[in-house]
Amino acid sequence: MTIRAPYRTIAALGGALLVMLLPGPEAAAADEEAVREPVQEQVQEPVLQGEEITGGSNPGDAVALSSGTQYLDEFTTGTLHYRIPREVAHSTLHVGITTLGQSGDGDQVRVEMGTWEGDLCASDTISSSASGFLDHLRTTHVAAGPPLDGGADGTCGSSEEIVLTIELNADPEDAVSVGQPLEILVYEEPRPVRLGELPPPDEGFDHDWRDIGRDVSGALEVEPGRSFGMAPELEPGSTYEVTIRPGETQIFRVPVDWGERLQAEAFFPEPDEQRADRLAGMGSVSLAVTNPLRALVDHDSGTLSTSSATQNRVNPGPVRWFNREFSYTMLAGDHYLVVTADEHDASESLSLLYRLTLDTFGEAGDGAPAYPDDYEGAWPTFSGGEVTADGPGTGALTRISALGDSTAVVAVLAVVGLLLIGSGSIVLVRVIRDPRPLPDGAGPVPWQGPAPQGPAPQGPAPQGPAPQGPAPQGQQVYGAGPYGQPPSSPSRYGQRPDDHGPPAGGAAPEPPPWGPGPERR
Repeated sequence: MTIRAPYRTIAALGGALLVMLLPGPEAAAADEEAVREPVQEQVQEPVLQGEEITGGSNPGDAVALSSGTQYLDEFTTGTLHYRIPREVAHSTLHVGITTLGQSGDGDQVRVEMGTWEGDLCASDTISSSASGFLDHLRTTHVAAGPPLDGGADGTCGSSEEIVLTIELNADPEDAVSVGQPLEILVYEEPRPVRLGELPPPDEGFDHDWRDIGRDVSGALEVEPGRSFGMAPELEPGSTYEVTIRPGETQIFRVPVDWGERLQAEAFFPEPDEQRADRLAGMGSVSLAVTNPLRALVDHDSGTLSTSSATQNRVNPGPVRWFNREFSYTMLAGDHYLVVTADEHDASESLSLLYRLTLDTFGEAGDGAPAYPDDYEGAWPTFSGGEVTADGPGTGALTRISALGDSTAVVAVLAVVGLLLIGSGSIVLVRVIRDPRPLPDGAGPVPWQGPAPQGPAPQGPAPQGPAPQGPAPQGQQVYGAGPYGQPPSSPSRYGQRPDDHGPPAGGAAPEPPPWGPGPERR
């Protein structure tokens, strides 16, 4: 037997591999163009995550939500219905809502908490954009519970279940948020004992800035998070050196205890002349801080200067229980720093270096509420869901081609592939040329496995004539083995004792707000 056929097979396989790996004329021209004009990679938007659910389309199909869980749903043209069973008597049920931002005229989101009897306990309308996150995220925080003065519970503080509804305030035909993700947090907070001993609310919104330094030489490195659930924890009193790109959102986590207040600064150094030219037309950068339910507490934003350094600062007040009457600094726990940058010219690959410095002030635990003795988990923590927003993986050939910007890398991979095919083909050729037949008269290769189990057959061996004909030549037998923001109106708290229902002949008024929220810069 000759070996021309195997060689022709090798050549055909090698040619096919080269055709698959090497780009065509258009792709090669595109590679050369990419070398001459670098193209900025696509910036990934923030990620929402949680245990996937589908809200009921009517009250009878309302989905039950549990405290300490993070859920992920999506908007529909109708109203989404949920129910939150109260596990602790006279508790406050907190709900945090996070959606993706929308630039321009987007959809408003209406969030309401009430009872099965029809009492409205809390509500808010999330505007189409939130300046604190530069239209990258939209958040709110609503809560239903007993009155703040410890008076009679009313239905919002004593109902066995609270009903949550979420809907888009938009014409179904024009709604742009339908099908977009919606993140829901649920936290049940027991009613504190000895409310009269807690410190009064902090009504000041312009707190004096205290120097926190900026440790340039000792700046630490950190990998920013794209979601609240995957945000890295930062150490108060530290400076971090980070790079952000236009259109990007970065999220960091900072534990803040009762009585403490957080300060943070994002400092963008003065650009050199070349970078200043590239910054022309660049929009704003923003630094924001949220509470554990993601509600926007404070923010600062502004356009990057091309002639001097730029700094954004947040300086919310201390965390106190009674702050819920005026602001969102009302729960101890993980707070979040969110740094965002406006989009820029997509034809430029531009990165912005900044230093993030943060510190906390005040005595940890000062003014902490006393919860019932059998209660654990006074800090809101959430579980449920993994980051699943990334797109599906690309094919093997696409990944190989993406390793280089020119045909050289792909050609090297093609050569390596040919060598591997050639090595295997040499073995194949040798087998074809030298099959090594068994000696004359040899029968099939007997089974080499374990001996069959069971008693030996009894009686004499069967008799019969010997088989006729020549012995088979060169036969082999092969077997197979086994294989092994800030919202447009502040978030609402519960009804006050002096709320006696709607005025005669008019619609029910919305419950009073927690307060005006942080002063906008």
